[in-house]
Amino acid sequence: MLIVTGKLAAERALAIAKRFSAKVHITSEEVASLLTPRKIAKSLGRVRDAEMVLVPGLIKGDVAEVARVTGVPVYKGTRDIADLEILLKNLDNIELSTTTPADALLEDRVIAQALRELKRVDSAKVKEKLLKRRRNMLIGSLAVGRDFPMRVLAEIVGIEHLSDDEILRRANYFKRSGADIIDLGIMESSPKRVAEVIELLKPLEVPLSIDTMEARNIASAIDAGADLILSFDHELLKEFSGIETPSVIIPRRGGEVPRRAEQRVKLLEENIALAEEQGFKKIIADPLLSPLNFGFTESVEAYRRFGERNPERVMLFGLGNVSELLDADSTGVNAVLAGIASEVGASILFTPEASAKTKGSVRELSVAAKMMFLAKQRGAMPKDLGLSLLVCKEKRIRREPLPEEVKRAKAVKAEQSASHAWDAKGYFKIYVDDAMIYCAHFMDGKLNLVVTGESAKDIGDTLLRLGLIGELSHALYLGRELQRAEDALRLGKGYVQR
Repeated sequence: MLIVTGKLAAERALAIAKRFSAKVHITSEEVASLLTPRKIAKSLGRVRDAEMVLVPGLIKGDVAEVARVTGVPVYKGTRDIADLEILLKNLDNIELSTTTPADALLEDRVIAQALRELKRVDSAKVKEKLLKRRRNMLIGSLAVGRDFPMRVLAEIVGIEHLSDDEILRRANYFKRSGADIIDLGIMESSPKRVAEVIELLKPLEVPLSIDTMEARNIASAIDAGADLILSFDHELLKEFSGIETPSVIIPRRGGEVPRRAEQRVKLLEENIALAEEQGFKKIIADPLLSPLNFGFTESVEAYRRFGERNPERVMLFGLGNVSELLDADSTGVNAVLAGIASEVGASILFTPEASAKTKGSVRELSVAAKMMFLAKQRGAMPKDLGLSLLVCKEKRIRREPLPEEVKRAKAVKAEQSASHAWDAKGYFKIYVDDAMIYCAHFMDGKLNLVVTGESAKDIGDTLLRLGLIGELSHALYLGRELQRAEDALRLGKGYVQR
């Protein structure tokens, strides 16, 4: 194999090529992205000491014409030298292209494989077979259990205080985010409202659950056709019998939950035995996850012990008790908690999104659940699966090496300058909501028009096309602010224009 590169990346290309017994052709161009198929063909000429040529993936156009000159197949490699080693390790698993960069093909292949595996387990034939095992069950039409990816149960908190429109908006948001079950959280005794909301959300065609400790609410939810009931403690169990709706049982008696793992598991098993005596048909266990510094480790141990002693029992893992009570970004917290849930054998991940810091938790857990399932199926670590929860950081840092001439050049130190000059074409006010950036243009203090979008580039390009910016310093300022707005939208952060 012959690897073509520019001078700037030559040293790194040589080091990688050596490990794979490949050769490197260094062109006269400093930066590989400046190469064209014609330049490469001219630089290479007839190739006699290689069976295949890899050219930089950044090259525009089709490199098939280079093969006519070299006499051997020529394909696009990776766009970044940092990905070249990964490509060479996976050459047997990828069909290279003369038009598409190899890293894009490799990424698409990995993602496609992951999606195929996830789709297969939920296919009708496989699902029917797996549901014959005692450790799996149906919640509505949703297959749940240890042989399926963990399912995400998203709670709408306080339905008694929300309008129908607010509940619908929240439910649709959770469904788009990847929720498998939508839960209706209600503290007060309001059986009529419970029935109304279940009827309201049935057209969404997603399993519905009720989260309450009020007996009248539970009875109303069962009559209205709820697919899952959260939760029954020792006292509530005595008030119901013959319940066929899947029901979550918790280790609570007399309002108390044992702190020690062994006592918690013992009480949970006693409550489950009582549920079976009362004729409950589909039982789900929830050992209850405690907040950090308030028995978290002991509660995880309770999950582990219960899971080992009751391997055929479906378990629910309530992450909100940790993520909502910890001042840390939810992405990594949810990923780790999903990993713990997977290890102890949980099948349902329960979360609200009750605070700004946990916004996006449903989507995060939906991805994390799939990652843990794929990793477990493959006997691998939860990395390089085709799915990831990387948001602010990257797996590999891609940077062009700093050229020597740039290092040696005389530098002008950047200094803080005055604000941009007043633009005779008007000014802008930028706003961000949950779904969009709004860039409002004002002329003579009056609103002229509003440009909306999700991308700083798209909005900026539109403003330029419409001729709404007249000062270069204003354009630079606007670019900075639009990028801040895009970052806020993407990361679920607040935004106020500076």
